[in-house]
Amino acid sequence: MRGISPRRLRLLATACMAALTLTASPALAADAADPLEAGPLATKKIDYEAGKLVVTLADGVSTTQIPLRGSITYAPENDFSRVVAFVHGRHAACLGSPSPGQQVCDDLVDENGTPIQTDVRSYGGYDYMAKNLASHGYTVMSLEANTTNFDNGFTDGGARVRSQIIQANLELLWRWNNGAGPYVAGEPDHTVGTKLVGKLNFAEGIGLMGHSRGGDAVTDFIGYTRNLSPRSGFQRFTLDGVLALAPVNYTAYKMPYGTNYAVLLPACDGDVSTLQGARFFENAKYPNLTTPTAVDNFAKVQWYVQGTNHNFFNTVWTQDDASTTTDPACSRQQPATTARLTPADQRRVGAALMNSFFRRYIGQEKAFDPIMTGEVTLPASAAPLTSGKGLEQEVKTSYVAPAAQRFDVLRPNSIPDPQPDPATGATPTPADATLTTTTASGGPISTSGLTAFAVCNPNDIAWRQGPTFPTAYPVCPEGATNRSKGNQFTVAWDGPGAYLRAFLGRAAAPVDVSKYGVLDLRAAMNRADPRNPAGDGYTPNLVTQNFDVTLIDASGKRVSTRAANWSTALQPSIGNQFRHIVLNGIRIPLTAFAGIDLTKVTAVEFGFSSPALGSIQLADVMFQETAKSTPAPSPATEDEPEAPKPDGPPSAPPGPIVDAPPVATTPITTTLESPKVVCVDTVKPTAKLAKVSLARKAVLISGTAADTGCGAAIQSTLVEIYTAAGKGKARFVTVKGTLSKALPLTGGIAITAKGTSAWSVSVAKAKLPKGTYRVRVSTFDKAGNLKKLPLKTVKVS
Repeated sequence: MRGISPRRLRLLATACMAALTLTASPALAADAADPLEAGPLATKKIDYEAGKLVVTLADGVSTTQIPLRGSITYAPENDFSRVVAFVHGRHAACLGSPSPGQQVCDDLVDENGTPIQTDVRSYGGYDYMAKNLASHGYTVMSLEANTTNFDNGFTDGGARVRSQIIQANLELLWRWNNGAGPYVAGEPDHTVGTKLVGKLNFAEGIGLMGHSRGGDAVTDFIGYTRNLSPRSGFQRFTLDGVLALAPVNYTAYKMPYGTNYAVLLPACDGDVSTLQGARFFENAKYPNLTTPTAVDNFAKVQWYVQGTNHNFFNTVWTQDDASTTTDPACSRQQPATTARLTPADQRRVGAALMNSFFRRYIGQEKAFDPIMTGEVTLPASAAPLTSGKGLEQEVKTSYVAPAAQRFDVLRPNSIPDPQPDPATGATPTPADATLTTTTASGGPISTSGLTAFAVCNPNDIAWRQGPTFPTAYPVCPEGATNRSKGNQFTVAWDGPGAYLRAFLGRAAAPVDVSKYGVLDLRAAMNRADPRNPAGDGYTPNLVTQNFDVTLIDASGKRVSTRAANWSTALQPSIGNQFRHIVLNGIRIPLTAFAGIDLTKVTAVEFGFSSPALGSIQLADVMFQETAKSTPAPSPATEDEPEAPKPDGPPSAPPGPIVDAPPVATTPITTTLESPKVVCVDTVKPTAKLAKVSLARKAVLISGTAADTGCGAAIQSTLVEIYTAAGKGKARFVTVKGTLSKALPLTGGIAITAKGTSAWSVSVAKAKLPKGTYRVRVSTFDKAGNLKKLPLKTVKVS
C-alpha cells in the first residue's frame, strides 16, 4: 500500500463507510459517518526533541527558553497528508522539582532505579485521537507547552507565548516536510530524520486543537499567524479549522474569524467551571458585525457536553478536577444521581466530536456534516458504555453556518459604530432599540402578552478582561451563571396566548426560504425563575420548558411544531454547584412545517401558551443548511414515548412538573407531525394618511388604521421618506433625521410609526437637505396582510 494518493484514500474511506453496518440508534442518521471507526492505514508515533526556543513574554521584554518537543503520529504509507496540531494546557510540569535554571524536569531515578523526578509529557495525552486521525491519512503533531513562568502574572494567561510555541513547532514540521529540518538524535526508528519529506500538505490549510490554556492559545493563534508580516521571516500558516477544548478566555476580546471554529464546553468542568469558552463562540458567530475587515465565510460550532470534566480528555491528566463531592449531577461521589462519564466514556465522546470536526473541515469529509449541524448527536459507537444519562442527553449542539448559507431572522446583534479595541475600556456602543422592533432581515417584530421582551447581555465583568465588547444593554437574568456572554433576548410570559412574531421581509413581504433545510434557533431556560419548572437537579429530562414554533405563509396558512420535540435545550441544567445557563441549538427541519409554501414565508412565530408561564433566553433564529431532496424525519408525537421517571433515590422529592404532555427529545421518528392550522386572515387592513406637514423643527406625518379580519389587530405602520438618487434608487430618511446612502427603491429604510389605530412619525429636519421628498406608507395587520397608500410629497425648505 505504498504511495497511497489522496484520491485513493477517499475511495477507500468511501468503500469502508459503505460497507459499515450502522447500529440502529435514534441519534445516528443513515448518512452520518462513524468518527471512531479506525481507518485503513497503519500508524507510527515519533517523539521528537529539537533544541530550545527563546520566547518573549507578554511584557514585550522578558524572555525564557523552552524545549521544542512533542510527538508526531502519522501513517508511513501515506504519500500526502493534511496536518493537525494539538496544544495542551497548563498542568504540572513534572513530578519532583526542575533542576536549577531548568523550566522542565529531567527523567531521573535513584540507585535502585526508582523514578524520583519525571517530566509530565502532557502532549502524550491525546494519542488516542491522533492515532485514529492518522489511520485515516492525517499527520498529527502534539506539541509540548510545559513552562513555569509565563502563565500567571500576565493578563493573557500565556496565550501569546503559546502562539509563539505553536508557530515554532509548525515551522519545525514545515522544515521536515521540505528536507531542511533538524536531525533528531536517537534510534533510527524513533527520530524524524527524513521520514516526512514531501509528505505533508500545508497548502490547503491545517487544523488546531487547544485544551484549556491551549484553547485560548489556538484562538489567539488565528490572529497571530494572520498578522505575521511577509517580511518577518516567519511562515504564515493557513488554518482550515480551530477547536478550543474547555478553553480559558483571558484574552476574551479576541474575535476568532477567518477559519472554521468550534468550542467544546464540559458541563462538569471543575477547573474552568465558568465555561469561559462559550464567550469565544459568541464572539465568532457574526464576525463582520464586530470586525469590519472580517468575512463571514466559515462555520461556527459549540458543543455543550453533559457529564464531562476538564481533565479526562487528556489521558495523562488522571486527577478528577471536580471541586465538589455533593453536586448531584457532577460529583462521582453521588453514584445514585451522577451524570458524570468515566474517563474512557468521556474520551470516546470527545474523540467522536473533535475528530469529526477535523475530518469535516480539514479533510472536507462532508459525511460528518450531521454531527457539526446537530442533525445527530453522536453515533452509537460513541455512546457511553457504563456512565452518563444516555446518548440523547450527552451533547447539545449550536451551529451557525457561513453568512452565504443562512438567512438571519432574529439576531440580537447589530453592526456597532467604529470603536477602539474593547480591551481598552472604550465607550459602549449605544443600545440599538430597533433590535426588538425589526428583524435582522428588515421585517417588523410584533409581540402580544409578553411580560418581558428585551435585549440583554450577561457581560458581568466576571473575568480578567471584562466584557467581550462594552455593552449598553442590561445584564441578563441570572447574569453570572449565564455563560453565553453575548447579546440575547429575554422572553417571559405570565399567561396563555402570548407570542413573538418575526416577519422576514420589509413591510412583512414574503420571502423564499425553500433552498434551506432547517429553521435553527438557540435557547435556554432561566433556571431560577419560578415561572419555569425546577426539575430535581439530576434528571435532565424530568421536566422541560416548551413553546410552539410556527411558520406563516403569504396565504395566511400557519403550521406549528413544538420546540422541545427537537432538542434538549429547554431542559433545566442539572447539578447545583455547576449550574449553567448556556444557549443551545434547537434544529427544526422545514419538513416539520408540511403544507406551508416555503417560497412565500412571511413570518416565524413563537407561541407561549403551554406551559402558560415561563422565562427563556433566545438568540440566533435563522434558516440555514441546504434543503435535502428527501424529507427528513419528524419528531415523535407528544403522546409517546413517556418521559423517563426520576432515577434518583426515593427520598429525593421531584421538582414541579409543568402541566404539559411529555415530549421526546430526539429528532428521529417515522411519522410527520400533524400540522396545526388555525384561523386564516386574508382581509387587508384599512389605512388613511391624515397629515403630512412641515413644522419649524420636524417633518410630521400621521394617520389612522383599522382591521376587520379574524383575530383583527393592527400590527404596525411603516413610513418611508426618501428623495430620488438616480434610476431605481433613493436616499432614505433615517430615524435620526439623516439621509442614507443611495439604496434600491424596493429595499430602503422604513421608520416604524408610533401607535396602531392612530399612528404618527416625527423626524427632525435640521440635517435634511432642502428639496422634495416622497412619503410611502404601508400598514399591516398581525396576520401579515398589507395596505399600501398612494405616494405623497413634502417639501423641506
